[in-house]
Amino acid sequence: MSIEKILRRFAYPIGILFPWLLTPIAFLITDYLPKANVPLLYIVMVVFIAINVTVELAIINALSSFFAFSFFFAEPYGSIIIHQDEDLLTILLFLLTSVIVGYMATKHKQNVQRIRVREFMTDIELELLEKLPKALDTNDVLNAMRAALEPWKESCVLITRDSNWATHPTIRRMTHLRKTYLEELLELRLTPELIAKIPDLQQEHDVYFLFNSRQVIGLLKISIENIQYLPKDIFLLLLHQVNISLERTSLSAELEKEKIAKENELLRSALLSSVSHDFRTPLTTMIGATSTVMEFGDHLDKQQTRELLTTVLEEAQRLNRYTQNLLDMTRLGFGELRLERDWVSVEEIISVVKKRLKPLLIQNDVRAEIDPNLPSLYIQAALIEQALFNVIDNAIKFSPPDASIEVSCVKENDFIVINVCDQGPGLPEEEREKVFERFHTAEKGDRRRSGSGLGLTICRGMIMAHGGNVSIHANPRRTADRINPGCCIRIEIPIETNLGDSNKNPDMPGSHPAAE
Repeated sequence: MSIEKILRRFAYPIGILFPWLLTPIAFLITDYLPKANVPLLYIVMVVFIAINVTVELAIINALSSFFAFSFFFAEPYGSIIIHQDEDLLTILLFLLTSVIVGYMATKHKQNVQRIRVREFMTDIELELLEKLPKALDTNDVLNAMRAALEPWKESCVLITRDSNWATHPTIRRMTHLRKTYLEELLELRLTPELIAKIPDLQQEHDVYFLFNSRQVIGLLKISIENIQYLPKDIFLLLLHQVNISLERTSLSAELEKEKIAKENELLRSALLSSVSHDFRTPLTTMIGATSTVMEFGDHLDKQQTRELLTTVLEEAQRLNRYTQNLLDMTRLGFGELRLERDWVSVEEIISVVKKRLKPLLIQNDVRAEIDPNLPSLYIQAALIEQALFNVIDNAIKFSPPDASIEVSCVKENDFIVINVCDQGPGLPEEEREKVFERFHTAEKGDRRRSGSGLGLTICRGMIMAHGGNVSIHANPRRTADRINPGCCIRIEIPIETNLGDSNKNPDMPGSHPAAE
């Protein structure tokens, strides 16, 4: 326990008895110094009490010192009755000096404390003003406010709906009815009329409101008696800044909701447009081919029937790819994609993708160049295969007849890089990032097949889920061709070297076949 707390706890006994306990020391002084110096000893004690306790106690101490001095050092000794005028004058001057010095010492102490608290509040305000602009939501603002109030956590409580504020010492001293009032204030839905009444409500319930234009966010209850010399002007300015930040975060949240709602509406419209267009074409083809077989099957030879059924199969597979793309996009969009990794070689992935591409390679072919020294990848093979399939499928759509799609696989630093290059019309630089947006489809060039605009979006999502990246560049081998300069899609997949060292086993790597 500090000296100040001890003095405050036993203030009045000390103030009354201490001068009498100090008297033996005063007697020692008279053996070496004139008796006129004795009052100075009592004055020092009065100043000490005034600085460390209160001016009222200093006055009581001065009166007690007056009687002690008159009893022991003024004639007649052993009595508080004074007969000599000079002793009476000395004692009266001592009493007056003690009171004045004690009062001035107390006021000086109070002024120093006020200045310190004000400086402390200014530092808190500056720290809070630095945090508030960075706050992204209401919780960030409230957390910044809680951090600012931490030095006074025993005397301040921030009341919010989700906090356990009823157990705070300041609240436990309140009546049940008062606590009920506070709960009702937290449920207020604000209107301009109610906002105008907030100062009256604050005074009535002895709380400060934290609010935005729509609702009360929190209440601040302060035990002022425990926080002496709190500068109210700085404190109110601090609360005002907090309320401005609460309003800003509220508006930001509303704008974000509106933005998301608008994007969802645009996405819904794009999805419906894409589905109606991309699904209708193959369905129309399938219906036409099927109805032809059903109506004229007896008049068709085997070759014609086979061609029609092949058309139905191709369009059904095309519908299946569209459906898979939509499902993959949904999983990526809602964060439901979970990786089930295994060790797979690049050769296996390319082999599986080429098998899946066979029905699409009617007028084109795929040429793959794979570095034989490539390490295995710790990936979910099905996702990487789907990503690569989407990229090559997109290249086929844009490639002229009899053109080849070139696939190269090399190791660069800690990545395996797969480049897929076509001989199509290419893409201007400003369009290259847009092709990775949902439902974005390039309209330029010779497109033999329509698409949903999801293939490359899904590709980037699946590769980034593995910690890689996908980008698009000009085809370096066709820079001289202005009609069909082509483009290359670069897929970077990280090599999990550290993970590979810690997970080695007799089966690893490359012994697990890629999922088909």
